[in-house]
Amino acid sequence: MDLKNIYEFSVDPGEISLDRTLIERVLGYKLGSAPEEVSGVIAEVLPHVATHMQIRCGFSVLPKGKVRIADDAVSCNGTTFATGSIIAKRLRRSQTIALFVATVGPGLETWSRELLSGSDLLKGYIVDTVGSEAVEQVADWLEVKLAEIVKPISWKLTNRYSPGYCGWSVAEQQKLFSFLPEEFCGIRLTSTALMIPIKSVSGVIGLGLEVRREAYQCSICDMEDCFRRRVNAED
Repeated sequence: MDLKNIYEFSVDPGEISLDRTLIERVLGYKLGSAPEEVSGVIAEVLPHVATHMQIRCGFSVLPKGKVRIADDAVSCNGTTFATGSIIAKRLRRSQTIALFVATVGPGLETWSRELLSGSDLLKGYIVDTVGSEAVEQVADWLEVKLAEIVKPISWKLTNRYSPGYCGWSVAEQQKLFSFLPEEFCGIRLTSTALMIPIKSVSGVIGLGLEVRREAYQCSICDMEDCFRRRVNAED
């Protein structure tokens, strides 16, 4: 099986699973502890989320044999990603890597901003939170698709890792995007490496015969305010 270099997908919003209990957890509430006002706003928002999403995602599989993984960095064709030792260690058995992006489009961000600029701050905050969870689920969807693509050659996937986490500078998104077509999946970078639309994620996934996924360990990351840390604390 020959892998293509670039894969791009449009995803039906129905593929993304969002419910009130999940959003309550993402907001930091334990099961059954969310105030009625919060639960009510979540229930009001969720039926309208799908119409505000334009989901696109994709990845580039770097050429096998061109990727080099050191103790604290990953390099390919003269470009070095200073991932730091935490990420590099977890990619070390990879035969190559996939660089990915995913977005839910600008709709949820626009909706949230309109609410926050008015008098409905709670709803605006909840819409923003829903957008953050939705794009992570798009990245989950993309991992499943990538796993299906490499299964015929018996390759497996590592966890995904993004610039801005585990000591990997967010500024290195400029390098990551240099391996992708311009405005791939409708995402562009600002001069400060901010992705537009904002509800987008990017990162790297290791591929190979001997790689393995690990349970996400928030202890390896120093981002104390990460919403994923709040969710994982409940698991």
